[in-house]
Amino acid sequence: MHPIFRLALLALTLAVLVPRGGTGQGKPSPSADRVAVVELFTSQGCSSCPPADRLLSKLAQDSQYQGRYQGKVIPLSFHVDYWNSIGWTDPFSSSRWSQRQQAYAGRVFHSNRIYTPQVVVNGRAECVGNSEGQVLGRISDALAAEPAGQVSLALDPPTPDGHLRVMVDAELARAAGTGNLDLWVAVYQSNLSTDVKAGENASRLLHNDHVVRRLEKAFTLPATAGAEKSGEVVLGIDKRWKTADLGVAAFLQDPATLAIHGAAAREVGR
Repeated sequence: MHPIFRLALLALTLAVLVPRGGTGQGKPSPSADRVAVVELFTSQGCSSCPPADRLLSKLAQDSQYQGRYQGKVIPLSFHVDYWNSIGWTDPFSSSRWSQRQQAYAGRVFHSNRIYTPQVVVNGRAECVGNSEGQVLGRISDALAAEPAGQVSLALDPPTPDGHLRVMVDAELARAAGTGNLDLWVAVYQSNLSTDVKAGENASRLLHNDHVVRRLEKAFTLPATAGAEKSGEVVLGIDKRWKTADLGVAAFLQDPATLAIHGAAAREVGR
């Protein structure tokens, strides 16, 4: 065979053996799914909140926001407690969620304005939670960006004594800051109905989905490219909660900037 043809054949063989986009050496960079974590700060004591709650339910159920294995949009409803003083105590409210909203206001949006309903997307952008156009715009912007991290999770069935074991893994395709990132795990509950007896929504039957009931940190990892870590967290589950109504979300968040760099979610009963 002529030497020129030998070289051409060798080049063709190498092109077939080396994966496209790779060098044939080392592990390829992880491919991160584009996700938008949509946090709604809401309250059953707020008359402007039910439309935002309905929009969040729509985001959870609309097929255009769902991927093959996990939602492209991960809705999470945080019920704040500062509306409780006007006559109705929201049964899903927590001072932790009010503090979370205050942290966004002060450290991300540099404002002392706290209001409901408020939507925060990927810890970076905010808008009024009952404005569908604004919410969808923030989501579109978030899904247009390639996240730095890839998050995956697996679940064991809840135990009879009310514990849910969640296994999580996170890997960074590129650097996401100079410090560390926290991997948070949230348990949320859907199909909730409340007959409100007092306050601004008195005599109304309110429906809520993706209500956060538990939020715990699984681990911390460096925000450097290639960083990877696995861990697990066991969360307490109220025995009265229906397994079919529960879901788990996991997300990587910068404790300094509060930006979210990757997330995943799945339903417990599936």
